[in-house]
Amino acid sequence: MNKALKLKYENSAKMPDEPIFATKDIMEIFGFSSQGTAQSFDKSGLICVKRNKNGHRLYSYNQIELMKKLQKLVKFDISHFTLKTLMEFEKSKGRDPVLYLEELAEFYTKRQYSANRNAARKKKNNP
Repeated sequence: MNKALKLKYENSAKMPDEPIFATKDIMEIFGFSSQGTAQSFDKSGLICVKRNKNGHRLYSYNQIELMKKLQKLVKFDISHFTLKTLMEFEKSKGRDPVLYLEELAEFYTKRQYSANRNAARKKKNNP
């Protein structure tokens, strides 16, 4: 991430709900190669992005933080539809869906670490 964008990102934490990041900023922050990848979270309904007067999407600091959690789960092959369903379920129970996503990501991370460690042990014991 370039210095100007990094500074903009750090300063946006002071007003986390203010939509100031364009899709190109999101692409740089996440390293996405296409706008479609950045916009897929909005299209699937996982986040509600505001638009400027020209109709371009604008993202807030909080939305970027949520996208980081969602992206981590997407890397574990959890679909946008499944994530949206889980978030809606948590909301319907009066619980914080973002906290649930953090717990779910932690679970999958530990599970993957454990699986990798066990595979390494098997490989070491069976040359």
